[in-house]
Amino acid sequence: MLLKKSVGILGTGAYVPERVLTNQDLETILATSDDWIRSRTGIQARRIAGPEEDIATMAAQASRQALENSGIEPSQLSFIILGTSSADYLYPAAAIRVQDALGLSGQAAFDILAGCCGFNYGLYLAEYLVAPEGKYALVIGSDASSRFCDWTDRTTCVLFGDGAGAAVVGPTLQGGILASFVASSLNMNLACATEFNCENSPFLPHQATTARHFLQMDGPEIFKFAVNTVKVCIQRILEMARIEREDLDYLIIHQANNRILEAAARFARLPMEKLFVNVNRYGNTSAASVPLALHEALQEGKIKDGDKVLLLSFGAGATWGASLVEWGK
Repeated sequence: MLLKKSVGILGTGAYVPERVLTNQDLETILATSDDWIRSRTGIQARRIAGPEEDIATMAAQASRQALENSGIEPSQLSFIILGTSSADYLYPAAAIRVQDALGLSGQAAFDILAGCCGFNYGLYLAEYLVAPEGKYALVIGSDASSRFCDWTDRTTCVLFGDGAGAAVVGPTLQGGILASFVASSLNMNLACATEFNCENSPFLPHQATTARHFLQMDGPEIFKFAVNTVKVCIQRILEMARIEREDLDYLIIHQANNRILEAAARFARLPMEKLFVNVNRYGNTSAASVPLALHEALQEGKIKDGDKVLLLSFGAGATWGASLVEWGK
C-alpha cells in the first residue's frame, strides 16, 4: 500500500571481514574447481568472519557507517531491527548487542528470523513503525553463514560468505518508499536445525550434536523457487505502485546466484547494467546481501536522486518480499 507520509532510507553502511576465501582456496580442501563454482553460481570469492568477529560486531560496524551517512545521531533512533539466520546466541538478541555497542539503551531492539529476506522484512516493519510519529529506525542484515556450513559439502559451502549491511530509515522530504510487501510459505528445501531438540533429554543417553546445525539445501528446488519468486515479486510491486517495468531504474536483488540475477533482469526487461552484482566477490551473504549491495551501488554512483529502485529478496522459510524506493532525502 502507498503511505501518505514519506518514509525513506536516509543512509546506508556495510561491513565485510578482511579474510578472503577464493575458489582456488576451496580447491585445496574440496573436490571442486574454480570453473565448476563460477559456471554454476558466478561466485569467485567470499569473505569469512575472523575469530574475533560475529554478527553483532559486523552489524555494529555497518550501523556506524549508516548513521554517519544519514546525518542521524544514534540517540535519535527509536528502533533497531536486525535480520539474521546465524545468531551466535538465541538470546540476547543481536540487535540488543548492537544497541549496546552504539552506546544506547532504552530503544526497542529485536531480531528477525526470515532467512535471506531478513533485511526486507526489517525494512517493511520499520516503514510502519516510524511513519506515524516521524521516528527513526536502524535496519540491519548481518550473517556469518560460514559457521553453519558443512565444509566437506561442496554443494552448499561454496555458496556462502559473511558480512553486514545497514540502513537508517525515517522521514524524508522527497521520494521514499512507494510500495512494499513481505510474504512466506512453508518450504523445507532449505533448513537449518538447532542442536536443541527432542534427542537432548534427561531420559535419553547423551547424543553427539556437533553436525546437527549445518544448513541443508536442495539446490535445484531452491533455484526454481528463487527464479519464480523474483518474477512474482516484480509483478506484485509493479501492480502495488501502479507503474510499468519501464519505470524501474535500478534493481537490488538478493545476491544468491548470478543465474538468478540474469533471469530477473530479463523478466524486468532491464539490461544487466541496471542490476547491481557483487555475488562474484562476496558469495551469498544471506540477510546482509541486499543492504550490502545497496550501499555499494550508492558508493559507486549507480543510483541517482529520483531513481525508482527495487529492493527484492527471498530466503529460507520460504520468505520473500520487496520494496520500491524513490531515491532522495
